[in-house]
Amino acid sequence: MTEKSLEATRVVDARPDQVFALLATPDRHPELDASGTVRGSRTHQPLTGVGDVFEMEMHGRDMGDYVVDNHVVTFEPDVEIAWAPATHGGDRGGQVWGYRLEACNGGGSTRVTHVYDWSAVTLERLLPYLPVVDEDGLAATLDRVAAAVESTP
Repeated sequence: MTEKSLEATRVVDARPDQVFALLATPDRHPELDASGTVRGSRTHQPLTGVGDVFEMEMHGRDMGDYVVDNHVVTFEPDVEIAWAPATHGGDRGGQVWGYRLEACNGGGSTRVTHVYDWSAVTLERLLPYLPVVDEDGLAATLDRVAAAVESTP
């Protein structure tokens, strides 16, 4: 954690491959997002690697409805996944959202760390709104990740 990044961690009762599969499925992201800003996926395909772009329908208190293009910047199956949002059809704003996974408890559980990093933001118009979430918000999203993956047979 730094001045311009936040992390939250919790143990999830599922294997890393199960958690990774959930996180690599954009259609599931609205149920995972505790902030209420992620509304729906337009992509409907699982992520396969760095360079993938997935579109998400969003809603912000100050911005109303909008669409972001999320560019996958880290993709290491069962270990780490991260994406950088961009304006739809436009530039990345410098924020990165991601998850690091580490097997624990003999491999049957996963330590999941949710990371939000805005250290590379250069768009002046974004700065007054940052950070867009706090550690409690990241932790709440991890609770939703746990609930989603632990309820999957």
